[in-house]
Amino acid sequence: MLRKTFVIIPIILLALSGCSSKSRDAAVTGAAPTVGAPTAPAATPTDSATPTACPTAATRKFAKTRFITNAGLAAGAFKRYIYNPYRKGTFKSGAKGQKRSIVKAAAAGLFVLDQLRRAKANVKADPTLCRSLSAPMQHLSVLMSGLVGKLKRGEVDPTSIGSASGALEQTRGTAGSAGAGFKDKDVPANMIGG
Repeated sequence: MLRKTFVIIPIILLALSGCSSKSRDAAVTGAAPTVGAPTAPAATPTDSATPTACPTAATRKFAKTRFITNAGLAAGAFKRYIYNPYRKGTFKSGAKGQKRSIVKAAAAGLFVLDQLRRAKANVKADPTLCRSLSAPMQHLSVLMSGLVGKLKRGEVDPTSIGSASGALEQTRGTAGSAGAGFKDKDVPANMIGG
């Protein structure tokens, strides 16, 4: 009896959740689904490369302060674990601690991506930041994502590191002119992995 219950409950939950995504897509896009028409998943703001419409009022408390903190942590982790080891030659073949440095750089890259995701959410919550920083943050996120993908495969691309560093400094300058300048923040080693 107990075994049948464990089989029946997931089936009921699956049936109740619905197999069709038409009603969910209609709720997201605001359009009524048409019969026989193929439904495409609604585009989310994070999927598009173009910045979304900026809010007219702040939609999150302390968005600028949160942005400064997240961007500072991302910049600090990038500089400490990716850019400085690259400049010192730690990533070069045969260098002492090369593999460990690349693994730490990949872990730091994941941390940087998470902080950039949070910073982008805070940018979208503040009208002033949104107008000036949406495009630079999107560009920086794309470059960092490509760099982290290469680091996770054990590849070190000097061009990607240089491009990401340049985009970070450009974003720092734009943020400063928008009144949200940030400095590199020290990241606790336990947040990166030792």
